[in-house]
Amino acid sequence: MDKKYEFSLVWPDYHVGKEYERKAKTGEGRAFNIDVMARDINVDMIMSGMDIRNEARGYIRDRLVDMVIDYNVIKYRQDILKDFMKCPDIEERFDTTMLPAITNLRKMEKANLSHDDSLRQIAWRIDMLRIYVQCVEVLYDLFVFNDRQFESSGVIYFRDMIREMYTSDSFTELRRILPDFYDKLLSMKSVTIGINLNSELKAEEAIILSVNEKEFKRKGVMTSILGLGSNDMTYSGLSPFFSILKENKANSLDVAIMRELDSVVGDSFKNIAATLNRFEWIETRFLFDLLPEVYFYIGGCRFARALTNAAMPVCFPTPKPADDRVFKVKDIYDAGFALRILCDMNIEKIDNIVVTNDVDMSDEAGRICILTGANQGGKTTYTRAVGIAQMLFQTGYPIPGSSGEMSPVDNILTHFPELETNSLSESRLGEECVRFEEILPRLTKYSLILMNESLSSTSHQECLFIAEEIMKYMRTVGVRCVFATHIHELAEDIPELNREPALSDLVSLVAGVDENEDIEVLTTDGKVKYEGSKRTYIIRPMPPQGKSFALDIARTYGITFDQLMQAHNKNHQKD
Repeated sequence: MDKKYEFSLVWPDYHVGKEYERKAKTGEGRAFNIDVMARDINVDMIMSGMDIRNEARGYIRDRLVDMVIDYNVIKYRQDILKDFMKCPDIEERFDTTMLPAITNLRKMEKANLSHDDSLRQIAWRIDMLRIYVQCVEVLYDLFVFNDRQFESSGVIYFRDMIREMYTSDSFTELRRILPDFYDKLLSMKSVTIGINLNSELKAEEAIILSVNEKEFKRKGVMTSILGLGSNDMTYSGLSPFFSILKENKANSLDVAIMRELDSVVGDSFKNIAATLNRFEWIETRFLFDLLPEVYFYIGGCRFARALTNAAMPVCFPTPKPADDRVFKVKDIYDAGFALRILCDMNIEKIDNIVVTNDVDMSDEAGRICILTGANQGGKTTYTRAVGIAQMLFQTGYPIPGSSGEMSPVDNILTHFPELETNSLSESRLGEECVRFEEILPRLTKYSLILMNESLSSTSHQECLFIAEEIMKYMRTVGVRCVFATHIHELAEDIPELNREPALSDLVSLVAGVDENEDIEVLTTDGKVKYEGSKRTYIIRPMPPQGKSFALDIARTYGITFDQLMQAHNKNHQKD
């Protein structure tokens, strides 16, 4: 018996990885509130950039939210993806050859359940092995034949495994004998049956007259009228075709044909069956496991290509140990926002539209970012960009940015505005606090939490008090956090809040404006200017400015007092 191949391109340890996937699928190993996080940072938009339209899409989405914390797994995937990015023909061959072949193979494996007769079982096995051989040959061409200089340990191991599989004596023997077996199978395209009728024209007896290499077809009307003939006249019938199989269930005629066919050609096929028994060790599971894993990397390649083609930077951040608790990225941006612009605006290059920023969460800079500034100044986009980058990094994918170093987190928790609920028992503040009560106790020094306009549903003084209590707790625990807020006083109190020693310090970030230029809004017609201060969307560490420029937003939408009165008077002039 030949070697059983068990290998994963996604997990350095095959068995550990498959157990991880099993737990994630059942929910046993899922991080808390991961579905809420996926919604808040818009994972579906990230998926759209991967352009995966087959069943591997679900596999990839699961891996995106796994929150793998193992440094070795992250580095393993990063290195493999770098190899894939250098070989675009892998993507092309999987789309055109491997995907349809393995999809067909999976359907055939399920169909085997209905193969009760020996001839069909042999035919099924021949066809399965034929597709299997084709798949291994394609893998050999892609990973071995061209003698490519792969650099990742995962692809090198996979290449060596395919070489060993392809050059083994048993596989060489299978490649040698299979074409003859398949030709023999193809030689049985039809059978000629003689049927005797009784005096009531009922079929009484039937006998197989011949086994044919060609299929029968219906004779054309004009051929019959004009009496024309052809070389295939022997295989032309007079009547329309009728099905002898209903709903995939064999009827008595089909059963009889297969029984008699077995008596005619069964002996030769039994010899084939005996030969095929030598290859019982071959398992298609290897290919079924491989397909979604390869598309995991194809998705990563397409995601990176969509952004780089739009002139946006992507990079593989340097993985740092979890205990470093660091997040440093240059030129970060919200990849979901960038992809939405590409989709909605039909613009090829977006580097002059999407603004990039730097992020530094570390011992030196502080790990809890209090982000204030103008309304519609990019605070939510910045907050979401941090979450997307962390998620992509831990998946092993490139992140939006030009360079960086990052530590894995045990979870990304989010506290974004919820849709209005019909709760009769809780106020809006009460609902926010209930969610905080679920989230905050789960935080560890390895966690990342993103808060977007939290605690905005009550009086300013109450918001400030609750926010300060939460920040004291977060400092003590040592989390990484971005809190986009209009509570400017919270940022002003940072020196006082940082006075006590803790595992994480707070830092004030501000979304910038240019008060010397008018506000710009991106529309389908391009950038439109309105009266007010221009948002730069640049986020910098600095003391809070103490104003949110809400009047600018009101002007943009025409809802200042003067604008509303003008509109009112215009609408009621005739009155």
